[in-house]
Amino acid sequence: MNLTGGLLWHWRAWRSDLQWAQTRTEIETWLLGQPIEEEQLILIGASAGWMMSQAWLSRYKSIQTWDIDPLAGPLFKMRHGKALRQHGTVLNCFTGDALRMLPTLLKAQPRAAIFFDNVLGQIRFQTHTIHQAENRLQTLTQALRGRHWGSIHDRMSGPVQRAGLTTAAPVAHTWPMLMVNEAQETQKWLARMGAQSPWLDHLTGDVFKEGTELTHMAWPMKPDYWHWLQAGWVRP
Repeated sequence: MNLTGGLLWHWRAWRSDLQWAQTRTEIETWLLGQPIEEEQLILIGASAGWMMSQAWLSRYKSIQTWDIDPLAGPLFKMRHGKALRQHGTVLNCFTGDALRMLPTLLKAQPRAAIFFDNVLGQIRFQTHTIHQAENRLQTLTQALRGRHWGSIHDRMSGPVQRAGLTTAAPVAHTWPMLMVNEAQETQKWLARMGAQSPWLDHLTGDVFKEGTELTHMAWPMKPDYWHWLQAGWVRP
C-alpha cells in the first residue's frame, strides 16, 4: 500500500472516473499537443494508466511502463492493452523503482522519450527532509539532459470547500514558468478551486527550467481535497 498504489488506490481511481473526467480530458488535450519525436516511450509511475490517453500512447511504436505497485502492470494492460495492440504498439509493463534505475534505463534505451506520470510530486514523501527531496529532483532532471522528456506532477495540494462557490472548477491554463505562490494569478487559481489553507507544496516548482511552457490543471482527487497539477515537455 502506498500513496498511488495498492487495492485502495485502484478502487478509488475506478470510483472517481466521472469526478476526474475533466482533468483526464485536459491531460489528453495537452499530451496530443506535444509533437512525437521518438518512437519509444518509457512511462514512469504509470499505475494502471487511469489518467492516460490511449490516443497519445498509440502514437508510439513501443512503450515500457514502470511502477513500484505490482498491480499496476496487469491493470494497465487490462485498460489499454487491446487498444494499443490494435494500433501496433508493443507494450511491456515492469514492476520496479524506475526513479532509482533511471541511469540504467536511459543507457538501455538511448532513443526513448521519458514521461513521468504524476510521480515526481511524490518524492517529497520518500525523503526525510525538504533539502533531500529538492536534491533528488535536481539529480533526476540533470540525468535527462539531451533527452526528450515530460512530466505531469503535483505542484500543490490541499483541502477545498466547494459549497457556496458560484464559479466552475478552473480549466487548464498556461502560465509563465516562474510564477510564485503569492502571485495574484496563482491566488485567483486557488480561489476558483475553493482552496482552504494550508496547502502542501510538493517541491516541484523547479523541475522545469525557466522558459519551459507549462500547463496547469485542477485535479479533484477527492471531493474535499484537490491537487494543482503542472505539466511540461522538454526537448534537447
